[in-house]
Amino acid sequence: MNALRAVFVYEWKRSLTLARIAWWLAMAAFPVMITILISTLGEFENQIDIATQKSTWSITLYALIPCVCVALSVLLTAAPAVASELEQRSWAYLATRPNGIRWLLLGKYLVSVTWGTTAAWLGAALSVALCGMDEQLRMLLSLLALSLLSAIAYSAVYMLLGAIFPKRAMVFCMMYTVIVELVCGSIPAVINRMTIQFRLRTLFVNWMPLDERMKADSVFQSVMIDGSSFMQCFWLITISVLFLAAAVWVAHRKEFTSATEGDV
Repeated sequence: MNALRAVFVYEWKRSLTLARIAWWLAMAAFPVMITILISTLGEFENQIDIATQKSTWSITLYALIPCVCVALSVLLTAAPAVASELEQRSWAYLATRPNGIRWLLLGKYLVSVTWGTTAAWLGAALSVALCGMDEQLRMLLSLLALSLLSAIAYSAVYMLLGAIFPKRAMVFCMMYTVIVELVCGSIPAVINRMTIQFRLRTLFVNWMPLDERMKADSVFQSVMIDGSSFMQCFWLITISVLFLAAAVWVAHRKEFTSATEGDV
């Protein structure tokens, strides 16, 4: 655990660059700016009832914070975890240390989760305060929990893809997000149950204040499952552990090279 703490502290300090801090602030401000823009539309509040407004805000904040904000926040930290060490020529040294690769990836993983979660939490707190709806505490706590689970899951997935395709990590992570999470996750079939979004959407419906008429809509029924929140959290944590373990295994077994066209 001392090695994990040392790696986490070192990677955290190394990530505190102006570019990373600016990106963190941009991700935290993104949902806040969208919330302000929607709030300035007077027609939005005048043309629909309170229950529909609350449901609309819940869906909007869920899409902006646990989905967009968290995914983009962890993308810049988790995806290049292996590639950054290869570029700095430090991989050979780490590979010869006792459990060096494992502690490196676990430390980078914790940094990624921390970056994504803190940006999402700040954005959630400000957005919920600005939306002006009641049940703000319920909305805030739900968004905080969903953001944490989203950061845990997406960091593990992106780290695995980064270990498999270190030279094209960002590209493959974006492809995975669009094709698997967005497209396959929206298909009303068994395949959508293999995605992270399916589990997050089920928790979203269970936790966030939504109109009962909207919950009964066929669109919601096709992209979620009726089940306990505990089981959805269990599956998300289990998937994350499996992806992270696979990333460590791939990093240990794969023969990396610093050649320009290698590791693709």
